[in-house]
Amino acid sequence: MRTPVLLRRLLGTAVGSLLLVGGLVLAATAPASADPPEIRFENLCGAVAFDWDTGTIGGDETWATTVLRDGVVIDEFEMRERGGQKYGARNGAVFEIRREGLPTRDYLHRSPDDCVDPPQLTVAAASECSSLLVTFGNLGTTPITGIQLLIEGVGGRDVAPVGTGSRNVHFRLADGARFYVVTPLGSGFAYWFSGIYDKPERCTPDEVEVLFTDACEGVRVDLTSTAGGVFRVEVLAGSSVAGTAVLAAGGDARVDVTATPGTAVLVRDAVGGSELGRHTVGEPVCGTPTPPSDGTTPAPAPDGSSAAPPAPGGGGGLPVTGASTTLFSLAGSLLVSTGVVLFLLARRRRLRFSAGADRA
Repeated sequence: MRTPVLLRRLLGTAVGSLLLVGGLVLAATAPASADPPEIRFENLCGAVAFDWDTGTIGGDETWATTVLRDGVVIDEFEMRERGGQKYGARNGAVFEIRREGLPTRDYLHRSPDDCVDPPQLTVAAASECSSLLVTFGNLGTTPITGIQLLIEGVGGRDVAPVGTGSRNVHFRLADGARFYVVTPLGSGFAYWFSGIYDKPERCTPDEVEVLFTDACEGVRVDLTSTAGGVFRVEVLAGSSVAGTAVLAAGGDARVDVTATPGTAVLVRDAVGGSELGRHTVGEPVCGTPTPPSDGTTPAPAPDGSSAAPPAPGGGGGLPVTGASTTLFSLAGSLLVSTGVVLFLLARRRRLRFSAGADRA
C-alpha cells in the first residue's frame, strides 16, 4: 500500500521543523569559547586601557586570565564575554594578556603627546608573618598622590604621598585577602598591582627564641627563628626603642642594648605588637673567662683586672721562675768554677817557691 502524497508532505515538513529547532537550540547553547574575544588596546596618560568582546550574547562562561607588565604578573582575574580594565603604566612599559585560546601578543605603552608629568610609580609586595609589605617607588620628581590599597570585601586604605625614592608600608590583612594598589584615573582607577596575602607557615611568637645575656654596658639579645616567614623585631629599653632587627625565615640576629642595671628590656614583634621576650638588666659583667694557665700568663683577678705577680718576699705564693733565673744560675756557676781554678793555680805557685828556698 503506497503512502498518500499529502501524508508524505506532512511528514517531511515535520522532520524539517525538528531539524531547524534543534539547530537553533545547539547554536544557543554552544560554548562562548568558540568565539575568541576581540581585545582592544588604548594608550592613556599614565595608564593603558583594555577592552574585550567575544561577540556572544547570554553566555556565562569565564576564562582564567593573567596580565603581565614588563614580565611581572600584576593581575589575575576571570575574563567574561565582555569587559575592560585599566592599568597604570610608565612610558615604554610592555603588557601581555595570557588567556587560553588567545594568541600571544605584546602591547607597548606610549604616552600620548599631550600627557604631562604622569606618575612614575613602581609597586612590589611580599607576605610576611605579621603583615603585607608593600614597597612603593617613585622614579620621577613629583610626589605621587591618591594611592590606595583596596582590600576585597573590606574597603580602601589611603597611602601617604610617595616622593622620589622608595618607601615600605606594612598592612595588616587577613590570611587569603585579595588586595589591589590603585591610583585615580578619570572617574575610576588605574590598577598598578594586585595579589593575595598568603601568611607563611609557623608564624607565631613561639617560633622566635630570645636569649638575654647581661654585658658590661647593658644586655645582649640573641634572636633565633624557626618561623616560615619574616619577623620584624624591635627591642625596647624602658620606654625607648633601643634596636631593631629583621629576622628572616629560619634565621638569627643579634641586638646589643646599652642600659643601666634594673632597666626593663622588652622584645616584641614590631608590626603585630606580640611580646617575644622580657628581661631586667642585672649588674655589669665586664670580665672575661679565665684562660688556661701555662706558667707564664697570670690569671685575672676576681674583679676582672689582670693581677701582677707579687714581689719576692711579699707573700702571695712562690716567685715565678723562668728563663731569667736559669741565666743567673749559669753565670753563678761560671764564677764559682773560675774562682776554684784561680785558687788551685795560686796554691801551686806557693809550693814551688817554698821548695826552692829549702834547697838554698
